[in-house]
Amino acid sequence: MLAFSGVLALAGALVAAVVAVRDGGERRFLGSAAEIEVYARGVAEGDRLGPRSVGGMEFEEIRRERGVVVFQQGEREHSPYGYAWSPHGDPARLLADVEWSADHLDHRFEHLQGAFYSWRGSR
Repeated sequence: MLAFSGVLALAGALVAAVVAVRDGGERRFLGSAAEIEVYARGVAEGDRLGPRSVGGMEFEEIRRERGVVVFQQGEREHSPYGYAWSPHGDPARLLADVEWSADHLDHRFEHLQGAFYSWRGSR
C-alpha cells in the first residue's frame, strides 16, 4: 500500500511539473505578445520563414495561411507545436481544409488571449 501511495505521489508531481512548464511557456509567450503581433502583421500571405527569434522567443518556422500566422516552436513525437495569431477569429475554422505538408495534420487550437492561441498539430 505504501508503494502504491508513493507511485501516486510521484505521478501527481510529474503532472504538476508538466503543467507548470506549459504555463510558464505560455506566460513567456504572452509577455512577448506585442512584439510577436507586430511581426505577425508583417508576414505576407503564403510566406514560410525558417528559424528565427521574435520577441525573445525561438521559432523553427513561421508561416501565414488565410490570415493566420503560425509560430512553430518545435516537434514532439513528429507532431509540431507552437502558437498562432489569428485576428479574424477561430484559426481551426480558417485552416480547416489547408494541407500544411505531405503528411495530414489535425490542428488543435486553444485560445490564450486576444488574437493568440496555442497550437498543436497531430499526425
